[in-house]
Amino acid sequence: MSTPTYSTWTNLALLRLNAFGVGINGFYLAIDTVVLPVLVLILAPEALKNTYLAALGLSGLLVAGVIQVVIGRLSDRTQSPLGRRVPYLLAGSALISVGMVGIGFAPTFWLLFGVWLFIQANINVSYGPYQALIQDLVPGSRTGVASAFKILADVIGGVAFIKISSVFMGWYDFGDSIEWLWITLGVLGINLFVAAGITSFTVLSRQNKPDSEAALGDVPVPKSSGLHPQLTQFLISRWLMVTAIVVFQTYGLFFLRDKVGLDAPVQALGNMVLVVGGAVAVGAYLAGWFSDRIGRKPVILAGAAGATISTIAILWAGSVTEVLVIATFIGFSVGTLLSSNWALANEMGTAGKEALHMGVVNLATIAGAASAKLLGPGVDLLNRASPASGYSALLIGCAIFFVLGGILLLPVKTNLDQA
Repeated sequence: MSTPTYSTWTNLALLRLNAFGVGINGFYLAIDTVVLPVLVLILAPEALKNTYLAALGLSGLLVAGVIQVVIGRLSDRTQSPLGRRVPYLLAGSALISVGMVGIGFAPTFWLLFGVWLFIQANINVSYGPYQALIQDLVPGSRTGVASAFKILADVIGGVAFIKISSVFMGWYDFGDSIEWLWITLGVLGINLFVAAGITSFTVLSRQNKPDSEAALGDVPVPKSSGLHPQLTQFLISRWLMVTAIVVFQTYGLFFLRDKVGLDAPVQALGNMVLVVGGAVAVGAYLAGWFSDRIGRKPVILAGAAGATISTIAILWAGSVTEVLVIATFIGFSVGTLLSSNWALANEMGTAGKEALHMGVVNLATIAGAASAKLLGPGVDLLNRASPASGYSALLIGCAIFFVLGGILLLPVKTNLDQA
C-alpha cells in the first residue's frame, strides 16, 4: 500500500478530517467551562462550589480514562463496512445527544452528576477512535500540520461555542428562563452532528483510496509487540503540562468573579475566550509548520517556556485589560505546546495499535484534567484563609508544571530503535 502524498492532504482536507474536533470539543468545553459552573452555582452550596465542581469533573474523567483505552483496543480490531473508526464516532455522538436531554431535566446536583458520567463515557466512545485518524491516514511529512489543524479544530469549537454558550447562559439568569438552557444544548447538539458527518464522510472517502495508508478493513501489522518504550516518560510530561492548562479552563469563571471582581463574569469570560482562543490558534498553526521542519521537541520547549513566563506575569495583573493581554500570550504559548506535543504523540505511535496508543496518550490528558479538578478543595481552603489566595497558588503551580513537563521531554526519542 503506497504512502499518501503531500498533495492528497491539502490544508482544506486536513480541516475536514479534523472537523469532529469542532463538534466534540465545542460541546465538551462549553459544557465544562460555562454550563456546568452555572448549574453548580444553582445546585451547590456557595462555600463548596469549587469542591462540587471538582467532584463533577473528576468522576467524569475517571470514566473517560477507562472508556478510551477499552474503545481504542476495540476500534483497532474492528472490521466493518464503515471501517475501524467511523462506527464509534457516530454511535458516541448519538448517545451524547441523549445525555444532553438529561442535563436539561436534572433538578438536583446528584442527578446532574449521573448524567455527566453518561455523557463523559460516550464522548470518549467517539473521541478515542477519532484521535487515531492522523496516524491512520496522514503521511509523516504532514503530521505536524495535521496535528496543528487538530488543535485548531479544538480551539475553533471551544472558542465559538464557549462564547455562544456564555451569551445564552447569561440570559439563563441563574435558574430563570429555562428555555435558554435548552437553546444552548440544542446549538451544541446540532454542531456535534454536523461535525461528525463531515469527518465521517472524509474518512470514508479516503480509506478506500489507494493513496491511503490503510484500506477498508486492512489493519496494519504491528511493527512492535508493545507501545513505545519511552511512552511513560512522555505521559508524565504531558500530564504535568495539561494539568497547568486545564486549571485556566476550570477555574477561569470563578477567578474572574472572585479575584478580578467582575459583576458579569460569564459574559466577560466569553469575550476573553475569543481573544485568547485566537492566540491559541495562531500558536498551534505556526507550531505545526515549524515542527515539521525543525522537529517536535524544540517547539514544545519554546511553548513551555512562554507559558511559564506568562503564567508568572499574570500574578501581577491589576485589571481586566492586563489579564487579557497576558492571557493572550499564555494562549499563544499553549497553542504552540499543544500542537507540537500532539505531533510528537503521533510519531511515537505503533502501527496497528493507533487508537490504543492514542487512548493511552489521552490518559495523560485525562489525568491532567482530573488533577486540575482535584485542586478545587485546596482553592476553597486557601480562599477561606485569605481571599483569592487560592488562585495565586494555582498560577504558581502551573508555572512549575510547565517547567517540569519540558525537562522530562529532553531525553525522549521518537525512533523506536533509538529509544
